[in-house]
Amino acid sequence: MPAGEKMTYVLGLTGGIGMGKTTISNFLKKFDFKILDADLISRQVISRPATLQQLVACFGQTIIDQNGELDRKALGTIVFNNPGKLAQLDQIMQPLIRAEYTSQLKQARQAKIPVVVIDAALLFEQNYAGKCDAVMTVSLPQELQLKRIMQRDKITKTEALKRIASQIPDEKRKKMATIVIDSSGTVEETQAQVIKWLKINNLIEK
Repeated sequence: MPAGEKMTYVLGLTGGIGMGKTTISNFLKKFDFKILDADLISRQVISRPATLQQLVACFGQTIIDQNGELDRKALGTIVFNNPGKLAQLDQIMQPLIRAEYTSQLKQARQAKIPVVVIDAALLFEQNYAGKCDAVMTVSLPQELQLKRIMQRDKITKTEALKRIASQIPDEKRKKMATIVIDSSGTVEETQAQVIKWLKINNLIEK
């Protein structure tokens, strides 16, 4: 940020499942940006007893493991195989997540934190882009995306395709973003693109 600048710059970070968004998010932490991670916020919200009760009422006791905690894999199997169930999950979770985002963003602005990153796979789907000064999306060819998802989550190609289909198409996401980061190369090549854009926009020292 330029010297003397006190306004909080909000950068949206998104990308399809398996495209490397988390790798970039972790890289951005090195610049002391405040990261509002959708997955972390979701875990915080979903661990609340009241939220778990709502989920069990909607999806059944099978989503709770032997320790009385949410079995995320069991819930994922249910919702990714049924668009209607996925919509029900969103109806429960998204208002709670949005409220937490709003609260944390307000706190960051009050603390005059220079750069806040809203890290969310569903940034456009859940209309968080309106809170951002710019949106960075991560992209790579679907063949490589499928390979990464299958290896990471140990799932079949059919299951991986269902998860990809639950998000907006990559081409649409790229058209809506401010900057597209190609993550099909090495980690260093991906990071170089991020650094270049951050420097151009005076978010880090040149």
